[in-house]
Formats: sequence, C-alpha cells, structure tokens
Amino acid sequence: MLASMSVDDTPSTGTETGPLPAPRLSRGRLTLRPTRPEDCAFVLAVERDPDNARHVGQWPAARHRACIDSPGWVHAIVEEAGVPVGYLVLQDADDPDGNLLLRRIAMARKGGGRGRAALILVMRYCFEVLGFHRLWLYVAEHNKRALRLYLGLGFVMEGTARECAAEGERRYSMHILSLLEREYRLQLATSRHRRGAGRGA
Repeated sequence: MLASMSVDDTPSTGTETGPLPAPRLSRGRLTLRPTRPEDCAFVLAVERDPDNARHVGQWPAARHRACIDSPGWVHAIVEEAGVPVGYLVLQDADDPDGNLLLRRIAMARKGGGRGRAALILVMRYCFEVLGFHRLWLYVAEHNKRALRLYLGLGFVMEGTARECAAEGERRYSMHILSLLEREYRLQLATSRHRRGAGRGA
C-alpha cells in the first residue's frame, strides 16, 4: 500500500537509547506481533505479489532482517487467527520528537477490513504504547484505494512531494499524510460516545 521512499531508509546501526516495546496488540481476529527471521520468506512473497509490488518497493531479505534488529525500526507481522496475512515496517520509533513513520504495509489477504484493522493497531501502538505525538506516511498519488483508507481513518493531507519517486522512466508524486495524538484521542472518544448512544437507543 505504501511505495518505497529513499528518505533515511537504511536501518541504523547506532546505539539504541532503550528497548522498544514489542508490537503485541490484537483487534478482533487480527494480531500484531514482532517479525521473526523465519518470517522473511512470507514477507518477500507478500511484497512481490503483483497487487502489492505496484505500491511497495522491493527489498532483499537482508534488508528486512536488518530492520528486525535495528534500533528505531519496528518490523511486524499481521496475523489472523494465528495465520500471517500481512506485514508492516515502522521507522523512527526512537524519534525524540515523537514522529513515527509508517514506512510500509502490505497485506496478503485483501478485503474483509483487514488493512483497516491493521492500521488501527498501528495507531494504537504509536499513540498508546509508544506515547508518540504524530503518525505519518507517504502514499503514491495513484494509490487511490490506500488514500481513501487513510483519509477514512482521520489522516490529514499535509502536502505533496512532487515527482519525488520513479518507476522506470516514469516519475510520480507522493502525498504526505499524518494523524496527531489529539486527533486519535478524539476519534476514540467519538466512537465510544456513538456506541454508548446506540446501546441506550
């Protein structure tokens, strides 16, 4: 769903400021857990699926393994009832200014609200576990499906990096979207209010 960007995208080998909380969260049948080295074959298969390859940059297995062990990076598997159905990569999870980049997300099983549920888990990890201020991402201008999903979850369009990415001879632009903690908290409060009103009807 996210195209690859060449912005500080090499896993750091610097000193870690402290261990990051493991991404272990659940929503319904979906669970987010840390990626293990033996998951790399699944990750590569999802990444190279024709439906995903149009939007997600192709990384070698060594780069994924580096992300698993690198400070500031979070590599996670999305499972449904214990079966892997997707993966995601978060960057700058040690950012002192509290900005977390959703570097990439790709699902093997489309539909059924899995992508949306996985993103909600990312939002929970960012704001409730890490206590960060801002979750942000890039999305290719032609990836309309992902753009609708992000906007539907409350992400705000910050701007457009014009013709910043290339695919062969073709250049294309990337939209920059973000969600702030207070916006996330407002969504939670609104959702709870609606559920309460529904029960009282």
